[in-house]
Parts: sequence; C-alpha cells; structure tokens
Amino acid sequence: MFILCRPEESNAYHQELIEIEEELFSKLGLHFKTLDMATGDLGAPAYRKYDVEAWMPGLGRYGEISSASNCTDYQSRRLGIRYRPENPSSPPTNTKKNKGRNLSPPKFVHTLNATACAVPRMIVCLLENYQQEDGSVVIPEPLRPFMGGIQVITSKSN
Repeated sequence: MFILCRPEESNAYHQELIEIEEELFSKLGLHFKTLDMATGDLGAPAYRKYDVEAWMPGLGRYGEISSASNCTDYQSRRLGIRYRPENPSSPPTNTKKNKGRNLSPPKFVHTLNATACAVPRMIVCLLENYQQEDGSVVIPEPLRPFMGGIQVITSKSN
C-alpha cells in the first residue's frame, strides 16, 4: 500500500495503514502484536515504522508479517514530487511563468508505504496456526469464499 499526501495528513494516514493491517490479521484470527520500531532499527527513508508480528508456532516466537512506514519527505525530495497548496499565502510573484499570480510555493509530499502482509510468511503463519493434529489445515472463515468451497485442506491419502 502506498500513499502520497500533504505533510499535515501523514500521521493520520500512517495510523490508517496500521489499522488496516491489524484488522486483516484480527479477522484471520491470528495472535499478533504491533511494534513501534526504535529509531536505530529504521532504514534511512523511514521517519517512523510499525511492524506487525504474528505468532508462528513452528518458530516458537512471533515473526514479522507486515510493516508500515512514514517516510515524510525523504523519498519525494529525491524524486522531486511536489504539490502546490490551494490557499496562497505568499505575495504575488512576477515571473514569466506566474505572470503576477499569487501562488504558494510548492511543497514536497509525504510518502508512506505498508506491506499489508508478506505473503510467504502469511501462508506459513496460517498453515502453522490452523493445522490440526491429523495434519489437516482449517481454512479461516474470511478466506473460504476464495477457496472454492474448501473448508479444510487435507492430504490426498485421507
């Protein structure tokens, strides 16, 4: 998931991305935790990052299945992605391009991204959490419409 927005909107959008991820994992019935990552664990572009980790029985610990980062204007500065605010607050500029119009100076957008879910790790997490003693795997209710009516995955020998 990607968002380009005005600087004053980026914190709210960051929260929305995290809520989308948490809602997805809640509906799938997974046990997870959301971590507000420490500054030392962030990559260069990220101003703030949350990781969502789900319980992975095979590992005996929580493992990352998604993340959401607010990169503020780091990426837009490098890419030159700007917008011009609608409400001009600067004096008229008399250049050929602006012809005396009262234009606000351009500003860099904020960029945000979130994985929603890391598909390979999500599959492992679902298989491990929904596997039964006989080796079969119960399909979580929200995924059943996409499974062609299959509610349980079993081996062909069953």
